[in-house]
Amino acid sequence: MVEQIVIVGTGRLPSACLEHCLAHSRKPVCIEPEHQAFSPFKAASRRSNVEYHLLTEKDALKHFFLELAVPTLVVSAYNGYLFPGSVLENPHLSIVNFHNSLLPRHRGRNAPTWAIFELDQETGITWHRITKKIDSGEVIAQQPILIGDQVTALELTLQTLDVGAGVFGRIIPMLIRGECSGTRLTLQEDGVLHRAKDVPNDGVLDLGWSVRKMSAFLRSMDYGKFKVFPDPHVFLEGTTYSIGGYQVTPDSRLIDNKLTIRDKSLIAHGEGLALEVMLR
Repeated sequence: MVEQIVIVGTGRLPSACLEHCLAHSRKPVCIEPEHQAFSPFKAASRRSNVEYHLLTEKDALKHFFLELAVPTLVVSAYNGYLFPGSVLENPHLSIVNFHNSLLPRHRGRNAPTWAIFELDQETGITWHRITKKIDSGEVIAQQPILIGDQVTALELTLQTLDVGAGVFGRIIPMLIRGECSGTRLTLQEDGVLHRAKDVPNDGVLDLGWSVRKMSAFLRSMDYGKFKVFPDPHVFLEGTTYSIGGYQVTPDSRLIDNKLTIRDKSLIAHGEGLALEVMLR
């Protein structure tokens, strides 16, 4: 049985985890490791009258976790802070982490991007224990999510957060009681680790791809107003163009990967899709 809960993360998922903890009569300590212009997590913490700390320095975070000396459940919920080995060795801590893919597939950063780009039919969420190897600890719970033909990386990310919150609500009673066993990943299941600096196809739209692959590439890099990646670009007739926008619509015409170049735009048809790419 844990004596206290610490939630560390940013955005809507840790806020939802806070609500689930309160529903089980637990007031967690809330830690935000990144400064936000507006913090939903901070606002939720203040509304619920629970302890909140903004700790953006790695040494401050490390010190906080090393000082915990009672049985503590640490919930890492959409959290970019990597727990150092000394923290993982604190015997009082049980650390569980949210990841927005079905581990071991798409370990690391921006998992929804890679699921879309690689034309996966489904992705999902994973709650797992944290170890020194990134996204490789025992799996506590998973839930699959189908990937729609027109879903963007931002839309899929938000979907994984909502699903992750729901799954957390189901497992939190067992986590509190210390009764949540995990399933160990084998070496054969060790998925590729995506780093923050990794960009699909180095950010280049390949005109040799099928229309469906071109659509997947553009949607995989689309985080709306959040600039996760630089704008994608395309090489066309000896000139490099930045891609300023795109539109994907269903197309019932039987056209096999036809590409038309117009002034400041590309039009592609095929595989039941019409894709318009705006250039600048």
